[in-house]
Amino acid sequence: MTDPIFSFGLLADVQYADDDTHEGLDRHFRASISKLQKAVAEFNRHDLAFVVHLGDLVDHDLENATPVLEIMAGSVAPVHQVLGNHDFASSWSPTGRSDSAALIKAYGMQAAYYAIAQPGWRFLVLDTNEVGVIAHPPGSTEASEGEELLARVKSQGRRNANPWNGTIGRAQRSWLADQLEQAAADGLRAAIFAHHPVFPDHHDNLLDDHELLDWLAGFDALKVWFGGHQHAGGYGLYRDVHVLTLNAVVQSTTNAFAVANVHQDRIVITGHGRQPSYELVIN
Repeated sequence: MTDPIFSFGLLADVQYADDDTHEGLDRHFRASISKLQKAVAEFNRHDLAFVVHLGDLVDHDLENATPVLEIMAGSVAPVHQVLGNHDFASSWSPTGRSDSAALIKAYGMQAAYYAIAQPGWRFLVLDTNEVGVIAHPPGSTEASEGEELLARVKSQGRRNANPWNGTIGRAQRSWLADQLEQAAADGLRAAIFAHHPVFPDHHDNLLDDHELLDWLAGFDALKVWFGGHQHAGGYGLYRDVHVLTLNAVVQSTTNAFAVANVHQDRIVITGHGRQPSYELVIN
């Protein structure tokens, strides 16, 4: 196989905290530090265009981000962050929520959702906490709207009707449509980086997973959805859109991350640790 056009690093759910009260869930918060160090060391062995972390940098409280961000600063390639549900969890705030603006600033993000340009591709980072009860203080208009959506999904008997799931709002959806349409007009392929998975059915999926993915599959430019959140990872193919969910760094005593090599007709995912390898054929 020829050399890739470019490559990038992938990891999800570092979910660091300075404690190990994982309540029998096989989550090892403190161990995420050493796992992340090993992942960054491996990434630095490759010529990467960037590294992306797919959300839940911390388990709770923004102060836990400092040692993690220090390790990520050692990456030769620039590191892009995605906001996850745990990033908003706070034991110090009276609302139980960290401020979105504070997260964006601390993580060095340009915005909650944004685009990354690469040769032949446009990567679109989403904020899938925008609608729901994750990122908004109780009693706010946004939280009330999220509660209504959650109740509607519960009434449909959907197993993803959980408060740790969310979705994108109208303005973000409009931005996403514009980005995908422009990518097609420019002859580019597109991929999404998001915290929540969208396919196959799972209790950790976006609240409106069925409707959103069906809508997205109508855009010819979209080829891949990369997500995290579902710690065991997974893969599905929906109408020529590959949906790859990364295994969580925090889960188990074994590491999990990947290097993605982008070729003209495929993306080769080389997994490390618990992360399986995949070959995503691009039409």
